Amino acid sequence: MFSFNSVCFSLIILSMCRLQEKHVSGQEVQLPPGQECQMTPVIHVLQHPGCVPKPIPSYACIGKCTSYVQVSGSKIWQMERSCNCCQESGEREASVVLFCPKAKSEEKRFRKVTTKAPLECMCRPCGSIEESSIVPQEIAGYADEGFLQSHFRKSL
Repeated sequence: MFSFNSVCFSLIILSMCRLQEKHVSGQEVQLPPGQECQMTPVIHVLQHPGCVPKPIPSYACIGKCTSYVQVSGSKIWQMERSCNCCQESGEREASVVLFCPKAKSEEKRFRKVTTKAPLECMCRPCGSIEESSIVPQEIAGYADEGFLQSHFRKSL
């Protein structure tokens, strides 16, 4: 392993060196044609218990956006992140009537449901999730992950 002195010496040398850096911005990286974030026609199947599923034409935001992680120019021990996701910018609403043959006599055989679709799509900063709100066993579906707890450690 490396000794403490050799690690400190390396850090001092690195801090004295003038690092050549190239900052990346979202405008510099070009995605191949057809892969950019765009509104795409899709078929959305509306479902409700007791009703016949109904396919309707709709839209979805599909495509790629520029994201990167790089060493910070001013603090070389830190990373800079820029995460962009293909997301909706505004939404439109539509009302659709579903046929419900299994409806009881007092219930309606036709049910009006409301659905939403994007109005426009664009690359926007990805939403952040509080780390404390994520429970690993909920994501993985495991009730007991004791064997994983000793393998992973939480960074500060």
